[in-house]
Amino acid sequence: MTIGRTTLSHHVVQEIIEEIKLRGLRAGDEIPAEGELAERHGVNRLAVREAIRTLVARGVLVSSQGKRARVAIPTPAVLEQIIDFRLSQDSMDLVDLLDTRRVIEAELARRAAVRVAAGEGTVAEAVRALESMRRAVGDREAFIAGDLAFHQAVADLADSGLFSFVLTAMNGILLDSRRASYRGRELRGATQESTVEAHQRIVDAIEAGDGDRAAEAMTAHLAETGHDLGL
Repeated sequence: MTIGRTTLSHHVVQEIIEEIKLRGLRAGDEIPAEGELAERHGVNRLAVREAIRTLVARGVLVSSQGKRARVAIPTPAVLEQIIDFRLSQDSMDLVDLLDTRRVIEAELARRAAVRVAAGEGTVAEAVRALESMRRAVGDREAFIAGDLAFHQAVADLADSGLFSFVLTAMNGILLDSRRASYRGRELRGATQESTVEAHQRIVDAIEAGDGDRAAEAMTAHLAETGHDLGL
C-alpha cells in the first residue's frame, strides 16, 4: 500500500513539473489548486499533497498555509546538498571539486573576456572585489569574502546561467577548503599578496578581452590553490 502511494505521488511530481513547463509558469506564479490537480490527474488529494511536499523539498515550489503553492525562485541549495552528501559518503573529494572548478571557472573567465571585447560588460565589479582583497590581506575571513566576490563577479560577467549556478552551489561547500588554502599558502612561505596578483592577472586578461589568456590565468590560479591544499 505504501509503495503504491509513493509511486503515485512520484507520478504526480512529474506531472506537476511538466505542467509548470507547458504553462510557462515563472517564479512566484501559482500552480493549480490541489483539488484541480487531483481531478486532472485522476488521483486523490493526498497524492497531490505529498507531491507538493516533495517539490517544496526540492526547491521547485514554495508553499504556505491556506494558499496555493507557487513556483520557487531557482536556487543552487538542492545541488549544494547533493554535493555535500556525496562528499560525506566519500564518493567525491576535494580533488573532484577542484577539477570541476578549473573546468567551469576557466570557461567563465574566457566568456567574460569575450563579452568585454564585445562591449557587453565591464570588469568594474571584479576590480572592486580585487581591491577589497588587497585591503583585507592579513584578515582571513575578509580576504576570503573578497575572493568569493571576485569569482562571483567573473561568473556574473560571463553571463552563463548553468555554469554560474553550479559554481554557486559549490561555494558554500568549498568555504573550508578556501580557509585551508589560505593557511596552506602561509605554511609553504607564499604570501596572500601573490594570490591578489594572480587575481589581477585574471582581471587584466578579461579587461583586455583576451579569452585564452583569461582562461590560462584562471587555470594557473586554481593550480596554485591545489598546491596550497596539498593536492
